[in-house]
Amino acid sequence: MISKITLLVAVAMCVSLAIADESAKKQPKSDNLKAICALEGTWAQVKPATPAGQKAATLTFRPTAGGSAVMETMSAGSDHEMLNVYTEDEKGVLLTHYCVMGNQPRMRLTSIKDGVMTFEYIDAGNLKSRDEAHMDSLTITVKGDQMTQDWSMYADGKVTGHHVFELKRQ
Repeated sequence: MISKITLLVAVAMCVSLAIADESAKKQPKSDNLKAICALEGTWAQVKPATPAGQKAATLTFRPTAGGSAVMETMSAGSDHEMLNVYTEDEKGVLLTHYCVMGNQPRMRLTSIKDGVMTFEYIDAGNLKSRDEAHMDSLTITVKGDQMTQDWSMYADGKVTGHHVFELKRQ
């Protein structure tokens, strides 16, 4: 017959292992994904580049899936709400942009240095060809509690414009 002490020790060991396992799952795998996780929280646009009467953008970063992904919600609850999901694969950090235009460009983190992260287009869902209008690259610059996101729009074989957001951590 198993004694109460043996049973309690076994339960304690199982709980300890479960906590240790859960803690390990919540840690991002690379320093690059950790840099994205460090953006956690809400960021508000400080220089609205929006038409008169339109609310300034907010971005909310939230780690999810046990720390293996980061969700960025842009302008939550608005007609222009969009979602970005940052994940890792064997080649590095991927960004999938779920765009209000109905496409899903994927970009790879190609460099990270001195608070500047550069993502470049690799492919997209719901695009017949790369020449259809879509977001093609993203540069995120972080300096303390300030962030700039510079999204490039691409169509017909070239960059056709930029959408720049200047934000402050709330």
